[in-house]
Amino acid sequence: MTTHFNYWLTGSGWAEVFLKSDKQNVRFELSYLSDPLADLFEGLCRLINNQSDFERIAFFDEPGEHSLVISKFDKDEIKIEIFWEKEKEGIDEAYKSQDTGELIYSDTDTLRNLALVISAGIQNLLERHTLKDYKEKWVSYDFPLDKYKQLQLLLN
Repeated sequence: MTTHFNYWLTGSGWAEVFLKSDKQNVRFELSYLSDPLADLFEGLCRLINNQSDFERIAFFDEPGEHSLVISKFDKDEIKIEIFWEKEKEGIDEAYKSQDTGELIYSDTDTLRNLALVISAGIQNLLERHTLKDYKEKWVSYDFPLDKYKQLQLLLN
């Protein structure tokens, strides 16, 4: 079960993700080459709304990428996997296959718990950074506030 999620802006165009469960944890860096928070919020919303049973969110590094794969295997139960690929795939390619690269994290959880833990981590991020500060540090993308608010509505 997921117990902690954090997203740290670590430098101009760089961030770090930390995900922890009761059994394991993973930490990885990513760059501004994509907008993974927007993709993460959209993916969680699709899963919650039963519009999808599988979501893959790419966190691009330079080079390489981490992919967060969330797949439903029961009504509310999900499998969470994180893969590391040494060479970054194109964004279109990242959604074609379900499991590429080295599996570095695997767990099961409820969709609601995962979404709540991620939401708490994002709330912590927003307490550390204003929206203007986020944009300055993340460089290419504004914080996806509308998508985050949509996720919050679904969780309430």
